[in-house]
Amino acid sequence: MSELNRPLRIAHISDTHLGYRALFRSDLVTGRNQRSLDIEHAYETAVSDILSRNVDLVIHSGDVFHHTRPSWPALRCFIRQTRRLEEAGLPIIVIGGNHDTPRLRTSGSAYSVLDLALPKTTFVTGYEEEFPTIDESLSLHIVAVPHGKLADSSPPYTQPEKGKRNILITHGLVPGMNLRGHREPGEEEVSDSILDATFDYIALGHFHVWSKERHNAWYAGSTERMGWGDEDVDPGYLIVQLGAPGEPPEVKHIPLPARPMKTLKELDAESLDAREIADKVLAQLKKLNTPQAMARISIAKAHRPVRREAESILRRESADLVWSLQVFSPADSPFDFGDREFGPEIPDIRTLFGQFVKERTEGGAYDKAFAADFQARGDRALDDAIRAAEALITEDSAA
Repeated sequence: MSELNRPLRIAHISDTHLGYRALFRSDLVTGRNQRSLDIEHAYETAVSDILSRNVDLVIHSGDVFHHTRPSWPALRCFIRQTRRLEEAGLPIIVIGGNHDTPRLRTSGSAYSVLDLALPKTTFVTGYEEEFPTIDESLSLHIVAVPHGKLADSSPPYTQPEKGKRNILITHGLVPGMNLRGHREPGEEEVSDSILDATFDYIALGHFHVWSKERHNAWYAGSTERMGWGDEDVDPGYLIVQLGAPGEPPEVKHIPLPARPMKTLKELDAESLDAREIADKVLAQLKKLNTPQAMARISIAKAHRPVRREAESILRRESADLVWSLQVFSPADSPFDFGDREFGPEIPDIRTLFGQFVKERTEGGAYDKAFAADFQARGDRALDDAIRAAEALITEDSAA
């Protein structure tokens, strides 16, 4: 059998978001944020599983890190685990995503030093498309288009090569997707012109739900759940098998263990006292029967002092029933975009802040005098922050 006809096995992983942290819960042993450790454990678990799958190539399609300047523990985790793949002799290709690509090219990137720590890993994390070459015997043509290039006004060159197995790697949203919730600032759309139907496989990153978006294009999904928009995500990665050029890929989702998320049924608390509210929430948690879960519940029609007292009771009595519990009222969540229609554009931050104050006031959380003062102070703070950001951009551009 020629190398061109030999099946090629690929591990396609994405959106590991190392460095993510939330909920202010600390690990009792290390003192570090527990959600950060969950995210790191997910990547370690994925690497261990990949090493058992007899793959020929590992692709990471973006958002290795949650921030452009990742923490030392996040860097250490990525280097340590990716080095295991290198030591197994596996070629690895990593592209930049919207979370870990600096908006300003002059600000520098953690990837500029990672290629020194991981010399056998190919990083395509800048602002141009690249054509990584790995084992010639595999007869591969790879086009890597990082997030930074998608933000460019000039389209990337993504022409497949005849007689080879062609792979495209990119990080963005495919046109026509049915998205629930809001669009992230800074994310980019993958033009249909890039999604050439003759590629044997298109490895997509950014969308956290693993899914098939074209006959040859898949999102690998994320390796863990992040915010509440990921509640229904099935974390994991993909094993892809390619045959001869032109043959359809065989794709299998490999699930990874992750901390569960659950939104409980909203509680109508009208006429209930704090003890009654707490008991009804505790009953839902007992029915959930998932002590390691992150849970949240909306408590409607409760006066603020009563709800605060109920929260205090729940903090004391829910610890054995759930890992974390977030209690809120409908007026507390104006930034839950899932049920809002904003059209194609996300409102600017001043509009969002104004809506936040308005809904808190209408929901009874703020009185009118406090709301007016809070709005004025917030507007001044936003103006100061925007001016400072604009000044920083001007300084960087001059440099």
